[in-house]
Amino acid sequence: METKKEIRHKIIRLRKEMDPLVWQQATNTITETVINHPLFLEATDIYCYANYNGETGTLAIMEEAWKLGKSVWFPRVEGSEMNFYLVEQKEDLQPGAYGILEPTGEYKADGYDGLLIMPGVAFDEECHRIGYGGGFYDKYLEKHPDLHTIAVAFELQMYRELPFEEHDIKPEKVITEKHIYPLESGECFL
Repeated sequence: METKKEIRHKIIRLRKEMDPLVWQQATNTITETVINHPLFLEATDIYCYANYNGETGTLAIMEEAWKLGKSVWFPRVEGSEMNFYLVEQKEDLQPGAYGILEPTGEYKADGYDGLLIMPGVAFDEECHRIGYGGGFYDKYLEKHPDLHTIAVAFELQMYRELPFEEHDIKPEKVITEKHIYPLESGECFL
């Protein structure tokens, strides 16, 4: 089995090599699935992130949440912690840690309710996740266990099985352009 480091390197390279048209089409399909999913529709608070490094686009998810009157929260890394802050318009985001867009506001989320859209480098069919190695989402979700979670990813980020640690927190669902994981009985992993 590949190491987490090898998987990160491989998947980030594959995402960067995606044809822009294929990237946009896959992002559109993923977005449509997310914004029509019951976890999104029922949530009043959406915890999102600004896509980076070839990740699935998240802008349309954020815009749909605003259109539906939902509160939108984005993460900001502060030392070894990550917290979410209210974002009311795109202009509330500025480059922060690692060059990733972060909120400039100071109104911090309580993290008690809502849907958290998770990034990740790779996932498996049981929704185990390999992130970027900082553990920010695992730590945040450990402190806020009532949040629902959906990860968005391209099908090329999916593995049959990944190495994982017991403390890793996996999303409830992983949505790709082809499937919602974990697969329902009768579906097969491509």
